[in-house]
Amino acid sequence: MEQLTYFNSKEAANILGVNVSTIKRWTEEGKLQCVKSSGGHRKFLMHHLSGFLESNKKRAVKATIFPVDTMEDLQVSRYIMKGDFSYLHKHALELALSFERIRLFKILQGLYLAQHPLPVIYDHFVVPLLHEIGTLWEQGQISVAEEHVASQNIRDLLIRLQAITARPPAEKGTALCLTFPDELHDIGLKMADHILELKGFKVLFSGQITPALSVEHLIKTFHPQRIYLSSTVVKNVKATQKELNQLKSFANQYGFDLYGGGPGFSRLNIETVHPLVWLPDFTALSQSLTEKS
Repeated sequence: MEQLTYFNSKEAANILGVNVSTIKRWTEEGKLQCVKSSGGHRKFLMHHLSGFLESNKKRAVKATIFPVDTMEDLQVSRYIMKGDFSYLHKHALELALSFERIRLFKILQGLYLAQHPLPVIYDHFVVPLLHEIGTLWEQGQISVAEEHVASQNIRDLLIRLQAITARPPAEKGTALCLTFPDELHDIGLKMADHILELKGFKVLFSGQITPALSVEHLIKTFHPQRIYLSSTVVKNVKATQKELNQLKSFANQYGFDLYGGGPGFSRLNIETVHPLVWLPDFTALSQSLTEKS
């Protein structure tokens, strides 16, 4: 089970741009939700702070969002508020390659607290960052070990973010997220998982290396209304196309919607795999959920 990340009153005050006494007053007035420890100390989850900012738009303008201890922190905070991803990419890439995942996570949660939509954060911050890391490896500028550590750190941060964001009741149905049998990349699938969860779906996350034939038991047992396929690299086109065709057959047989996304699909023939719906990015994924709801 993921351990929840709490902010104390001082950290909450830094994020919201006020003093600790104001934080205390807001909690006593019921304006800012919190939990209290057995010793009476106030603790705040991310959704307490993001919920307060959502309900108090004027206060969000004054919030620092990103805890500020240095001039560099102040600069990062301003770019987070502005949504200036070009600057944040450069800074985040340095942090990722020096394995500063705690500082990198502060940027990620700062973007979320600043009310940037999650699909936008993923499309314009996380995906380009992963792409830049992969390009550096392809160009021989970093080793495969460095690429793996940096990428897995980002995957870990996505899981942390998912663990501390408020999720509505799973009342929209069930979605199954999986990859192809030879696929070793599931970071994109974790981002889809998060968006689906926030939209009210119960998510079954299969992740890496999932043969289509082994999925049928899950389909029969849990009756998902949607299946999401993620593909980053296709090594065996013929075998992967066969897996995709099998899932198409299951979709027709069991009546679920089939969705696909990721660069690996560029090597597959998806036009003949009706009713697969192509999702070019996470914004499109989110919009498809809104249209269906």
